[in-house]
Amino acid sequence: MGIYTETRTPSSFGAKRNPSVPYDLDALVRLFFRSCSVRDQDYEVSERLGFTCSAKICTHNIQAVKPGMKAVIGATIYGIAHIDRTNTEMYLYLEGGVPYVDAR
Repeated sequence: MGIYTETRTPSSFGAKRNPSVPYDLDALVRLFFRSCSVRDQDYEVSERLGFTCSAKICTHNIQAVKPGMKAVIGATIYGIAHIDRTNTEMYLYLEGGVPYVDAR
């Protein structure tokens, strides 16, 4: 999985960047992860916080990863909506799941 931030600088000819394709995002880190089941409690938390939980994954705790960043798994881009952390792990609650096609 790759963690990305949205690129703030415009392209060389002034066009806005497209946050729905990884090559227009800034790479932060690549991580191994494991999928977790989304429990009823997780759906309740996501509803209370105002997002729809599409997937939940567990990986090493990296403090630089924040909600609002993007997680790219395979050919799918997710928004990181919420993070629960322990001393060694973080649980990412992912929203969306938009497939992309590399049209470069």
